Amino acid sequence: MDGIVWIVLAYFIGAIPSGYMIGRVFYGVNLKKVGSGNIGATNAYRELGAVAGLSVFICDFLKGFLAVHLGMPDPTLVLACAIFAIVGNDWSVFLKFKSGKGVACGVGAFAYICAPAVLVAFLVWLAIFKWKHIVSLGSIVAAPVVAIVMFFMDKPIEYVAFAAAAAIIIIGKHKDNIGRLLRGEEKPISREKR
Repeated sequence: MDGIVWIVLAYFIGAIPSGYMIGRVFYGVNLKKVGSGNIGATNAYRELGAVAGLSVFICDFLKGFLAVHLGMPDPTLVLACAIFAIVGNDWSVFLKFKSGKGVACGVGAFAYICAPAVLVAFLVWLAIFKWKHIVSLGSIVAAPVVAIVMFFMDKPIEYVAFAAAAAIIIIGKHKDNIGRLLRGEEKPISREKR
C-alpha cells in the first residue's frame, strides 16, 4: 500500500507545471500561448530569457530526482516512481493532461539512478547542440543514449528497459519537432544573450 502512495505522489510531483507557474508568476506570461506553446525550458528560454529557461530546467530536473528518491531502497519502486514522474510531467492533471516533453524531468530521474549514463547523454546532447544549435535535435539523439550506456555498464535489465521506455516517450513527445526537422523548419536557439 505504501508503494502505491509513493507512486501516486511521484505522479503529482511530476505533474507540477513548473514552466507554466514560473511564466505566469514571475513574468506574467502564459507559455502555453506563446512560442511553441510548450511549458518546458526551451520555450521558456526563447520567450522569457536565459534565467527563466534555466529555472524551468532546474525545477523539472528536481521533480524527477525527488520522485525517484521516494522509491528508495526498492529498485522496482524506484522505477515505478520515475516512470510516473515523467508521465505526470508530460500529461499533467493540472493542465488538462497537456504539458512538457519530459526531458529535464527524465534527466533528474536518471541522474539519481545512474549519473554516468546521464553524463554521457548530456555530452552527446551538448555536441549536437553546439553543432546545430537545435535543442530538440540534441534531445532526440541523446534520449536513447542513457539506455545504451546502462546496458554496457551491466545495469539491471529493468533499469535498461525503463531507460528505453523513457526514451520512446521523450522522442514521441517530440513528434512535431521531428516533422519540422525533416522539413528543415525547426528553429535553432538564438546565440544572442538576453
